Amino acid sequence: MSRFQREISGQLGDFWKKNAEDEVIKAVKLANEDSIVETDGAIKWKKSGNYIPDDFCEKLEYAGYDFDRQATSNKRDAQVADFIKNYKEQKSDFSDEEKNELDANHESGTTIVNMLTGNKYITKK
Repeated sequence: MSRFQREISGQLGDFWKKNAEDEVIKAVKLANEDSIVETDGAIKWKKSGNYIPDDFCEKLEYAGYDFDRQATSNKRDAQVADFIKNYKEQKSDFSDEEKNELDANHESGTTIVNMLTGNKYITKK
């Protein structure tokens, strides 16, 4: 059971139940104003083109909003995978500026790892 489900069900008390109800209203209003539902039911933000996060979709689904949560999830996962692939292709190493910043903020000999690329840098002073 998600945090939202516990809140909306009242398991966490009246305050959180009311807060969850308010969040649902805000989510629907924002989706109505700033999103697009595609023909397959996937929902994304108009401005960025990013598919809506699952925690937000959960609130829309609770409200009965007309979209397909699974289609959104599938497209969001593909979008993130494409972003990471492109990032890895463009980011072959730490830049000189990044190295200087890492050196300034960490002890000499600290190994810094870019979690997306696996690239490592050992700080110097």
